[in-house]
Amino acid sequence: MKHILLLFFCCAFLYSQTTKPVEGIRSNTPAVHALKNLTIIPSPGKKIEKGTIVIRNGIIQAVGTNIPIPADAREWDCSGMTAYAGMIDLFTEYGLPKARPTQAESLRGAGYWNANVKAEYSAAENFFPDNSTAEKLRAQGFTTVLSVPPSGILKGASVVTNLGEGGANEQILQKDVFQHVTLQRSGFGGGYPNSLMGQIALIRQTLIDAKWYSDAQKIYAKNPSQSKPEENKTLAALEHVITRKQKVVIETGDELTSLRAGAIAKEFSLPIIVRGNGYEYRRLDAIKSLNVPIILPLNFPDPLAVETPEDAFNASYEELRHWDFASENPARLKKAGVLFAFTAHQLKDVAKFRTMVNMAIECGLSVDDALAAVTTIPASLLGMEKQLGTIEQGKIANLVITEGELFANKSKIRETWVAGKRYEVKPKVEVDIRGTWSFTSATVVGKIDTATLEISGEAESPSAQLIRGAVKTKISSLTLSRKQIAFLFDGDSLGVTGVVRLSGAVSENKMSGIIEFPNAESGTWSAVLRSPFVTKPDTAKPAEPYCASNDVVYPDGAFGRKEIPKQQDVLVRNATLWTSGPLGKLDQTDMLIVKGKIAKIGKALTAPDGAIIIDATGKHVTPGLIDAHSHTAISGGVNESGQAITAEVRIGDVVNSDDINIYRQLAGGLTTANLLHGSANPIGGQNQVIKLRWGMLPEQMKFEGAIPGIKFALGENPKQSNWGDNFTTRYPQTRMGVEQIIRDEFITAREYDRRMKEKQNPNLVPPRRDLELETIAEILNKQRLVHSHCYRQDEILMLLRVSDDFGFQIGTLQHVLEGYKVADEIAKRGIGASCFSDWWAYKYEVIDAIPYAGKLMYDAGVLVSYNSDSNEMARRMNLEAAKAVKYGGVNEIDALKFVTINPAKQLRIDNRVGSLEEGKDGDFVLWSGHPLSTYSKCEQTWIEGRKFFDLQEDAEMRKEVAKKKAELVQKALKSKKKGSGTPPSLPQKSSEYSCHEEFSAMEGGY
Repeated sequence: MKHILLLFFCCAFLYSQTTKPVEGIRSNTPAVHALKNLTIIPSPGKKIEKGTIVIRNGIIQAVGTNIPIPADAREWDCSGMTAYAGMIDLFTEYGLPKARPTQAESLRGAGYWNANVKAEYSAAENFFPDNSTAEKLRAQGFTTVLSVPPSGILKGASVVTNLGEGGANEQILQKDVFQHVTLQRSGFGGGYPNSLMGQIALIRQTLIDAKWYSDAQKIYAKNPSQSKPEENKTLAALEHVITRKQKVVIETGDELTSLRAGAIAKEFSLPIIVRGNGYEYRRLDAIKSLNVPIILPLNFPDPLAVETPEDAFNASYEELRHWDFASENPARLKKAGVLFAFTAHQLKDVAKFRTMVNMAIECGLSVDDALAAVTTIPASLLGMEKQLGTIEQGKIANLVITEGELFANKSKIRETWVAGKRYEVKPKVEVDIRGTWSFTSATVVGKIDTATLEISGEAESPSAQLIRGAVKTKISSLTLSRKQIAFLFDGDSLGVTGVVRLSGAVSENKMSGIIEFPNAESGTWSAVLRSPFVTKPDTAKPAEPYCASNDVVYPDGAFGRKEIPKQQDVLVRNATLWTSGPLGKLDQTDMLIVKGKIAKIGKALTAPDGAIIIDATGKHVTPGLIDAHSHTAISGGVNESGQAITAEVRIGDVVNSDDINIYRQLAGGLTTANLLHGSANPIGGQNQVIKLRWGMLPEQMKFEGAIPGIKFALGENPKQSNWGDNFTTRYPQTRMGVEQIIRDEFITAREYDRRMKEKQNPNLVPPRRDLELETIAEILNKQRLVHSHCYRQDEILMLLRVSDDFGFQIGTLQHVLEGYKVADEIAKRGIGASCFSDWWAYKYEVIDAIPYAGKLMYDAGVLVSYNSDSNEMARRMNLEAAKAVKYGGVNEIDALKFVTINPAKQLRIDNRVGSLEEGKDGDFVLWSGHPLSTYSKCEQTWIEGRKFFDLQEDAEMRKEVAKKKAELVQKALKSKKKGSGTPPSLPQKSSEYSCHEEFSAMEGGY
């Protein structure tokens, strides 16, 4: 026992030591406290009745019942109170400067080349306690927070601080805790990157650079005779990240971005924590599979304004659903086994925090789990479970003292203790003055007046009235401080004009003091308690739980399904088959699909047991349509225009599987799309071929084995024509410059590839891996196809000559409006032409565009396809094919190939899709009539034996959505519960990008 006490004294002494000298007379504030007669919740699920907590020099010395109180302790009677461990918030900007440095200031010293990479930033070095904010946080029960760097993409390292008074030296508990990274498109300056895919590419390259830098420094230290690697404080700061000694917190804005965070962690084997977003319930299984902790905001939205029919019409179904589901998100995560800690981040008013927690509890989260989310779990994630999170011997004395349960609606936080120092939040009144009193006043001339004084309401903020005969006078400005009372009332009830003022002292059954009348006449007053206040029973009906009344669907919202369509064997009978293959067009023919593949085409085929049989008599069946140029289903920007060459960025990083345009395009028979970077750059980003597997996750959308590609662009867009006066400095600004920067990149990539392939001397600093040059080298090595935006014949010929000089393959010329002028040159190189069907006259660069271009190139032997470059046009690709018949008279069978087998060949995926042939994927469309007719409808769209669109099902889903939306509107109208004070704000679910967006918005351009 002596050893234990000695240990406590040593710990306390070490904890309280400071280097700052005392100014003036020392303050001998008691450092030993005994809080007695408490209900103690030492940790979630545990409880001590009538317990005592002894604190010595900021450390908990003892906890329990029958604890001896030290002779030198100050005693605090906490009868009726409950003690909890101080709450911990793992995501704040507390104590850090709000002003963000300019780019020039950020680049001072030997840092990273990009000002948005600030890994060396230390929150501890920039921390300055903010007493006003600390007081607000303590009022909610927080005693410890993690302060997160406020800006950048790789933002720097956080610091754990207490919320007490005093300098940074006293409040900082642990510095450089986590490295912080954001995947949200805010909080960083202009330039590169200006898209989500650019952010991810920058993070990826930075982590690669950090590993190279670490290795290079070690090799140089052993062999300093070689050239010294660059000095880089930023990459040096990431040493602990790449060695897995420091966890990374990745900030996300929606559930798909959380999955992107998980992909980064997997790629680099990083231990991460995800700063969540409140949308996790929408992809719960996928979030669970990440197996990472989540710092979870509780920004539950208010009900939408739906009071008028117009308001209800404008309220989206998805927003209503999120309002309905949001407060159930924590309970669903807990049920799924996901570890999470709560944060007040995103709340406009931190005072709403405990109310939000209470709402989560009402929607299924247990009280113990809620408490763990603000105490034991954050302490454990910080690695400070030996210091924080529970009320135990030896831990820092961070406490919350409440009247009532911590998260109950009417509970009150009376005080917090931070490192053994007491902070009053809402002191309990020493005397409850509520009740009915006999009131008497007397002036100096002996006039005595009597009345009844009624005091009711809350004990801390009572209301009162003075009753004199039939006259009731409202008491105003009633204040009660300890045992002192003061109030005012209108003197009319006493027959005087003006305000009467009173003050006095209060005891348990009596009050008395001084009264002053408007005419300056004064006297005394007193009141004797006749009967104490009796709280009326609460007869109000409890509010309905703020919980979901619907099932989650995938994707969540209109036209989502409870389950992904199951793969089925399918027999299509008696159809007119447009095979787009060697069999041509077949009348009254059957097609059998087994396990997602076309098993047989012929007459009178037999269906296997359990197969779906489609009677296609009088109907037409085509292959699933293919769009060789799409910007559908891309999150966070289609252009990374922060630099002229961005070969390192990947559309595959930002596939948006929830984009409603996927479903709409399925309704037009589209099954495969080539998602391309925009045309802002001479060399843009890497493409991603997808199948429109509506309801699946982004990774499941990707076309397995599709040859990689990349977007190039020529002409007005990459030289920034018509972008405005703010875009006249980036090289290139001319068509000549576009050619030269492309040539320069290939020359550099060729040399880079040579260096990377050479055998490396382990004693020499290795060459740095450069993702941009690595991608260009893949083109040179014929591992990646070029898909180039182009219009004019001169620039088309220019790129063909560049490809001849460097020996790389162009997969497609996109748009290729003047391609008909140089069709023979395109054809002899085996390059595909992915055209607009009939777009012209929308700017001067297309002055010679004609609708017959596709036909003329087709006649010259060019492999021609028609593309959409438009969410809307992609819904009608069959009618785009029909224009090949209209403009030039292409026969209808070959015209359909413009949107089936031809784009499949251009993308090198024709071994699987593009035609109806045995062994290929079971991707097909059932049409009500001729597929090139404007009168025909797409009735069903199948991908690999899964029915992703059905016209009849669509009609039923529309009715169901209307019904469920009406129910949610009624629920919102009746709801008495409010959220955090903000309306639902959903992440963008529908991308509106194309190569034809205004470049002022940094998204595209013709």
